[in-house]
Amino acid sequence: MKLLALMLLLPSLLFAQPPPSGGNVDPQQFFEESKQKMLPMMEKSLPAMQQTRACLEKAEDQAAFEKCTEIMTAMEKEIREKMGPMPGMPEGQAASKGPKDIVFNAEVKKGMMQFLDRSIMIGSAMKKCFSESASMEQMQHCMQASKPKRNHQ
Repeated sequence: MKLLALMLLLPSLLFAQPPPSGGNVDPQQFFEESKQKMLPMMEKSLPAMQQTRACLEKAEDQAAFEKCTEIMTAMEKEIREKMGPMPGMPEGQAASKGPKDIVFNAEVKKGMMQFLDRSIMIGSAMKKCFSESASMEQMQHCMQASKPKRNHQ
C-alpha cells in the first residue's frame, strides 16, 4: 500500500516543483504529460481501492484480510509494470509489508479503512481535477477547492 500512498502524492509532488529545465518542456506541456500519465492510473486505482474497501469491510479474519489485500497488490503490481520505477521506491523490492506479515485485528482493520477512505477521497478529487483542468494553475485551484473544510467551533 506504500505504492498507493506514493501514487496519490505524486501529482502534488509534480506540481510543487517546476518542470525539468534540461529540455524544452514548457509548463503546459509538463502538465499535459503529467495528466496523460496520471489519469489512466487513477482510473485503475480508484475502483481497486473501492473494491478493496468493500471487501475489507466484510473481513473478519486473517484469511479474508489477505484475500482483500490481493486486490490492491495486483493493482499496484500492474501500475508498477506500466509506469516503471516510482521515485523514492526501491526497485525490485517489495513496496511494503505483505499481508501475511500483518496480523489482522480490529485496530488494523480500522486503520486500513481510514487509509482507504482518505485515499479514495483524494484520488477522486485528483481524477476530477485532472479531468476538468486545462492547465497546471486550474489543477492547483481545483485541488485547493477540493480540500475538506474544517469545522470551526
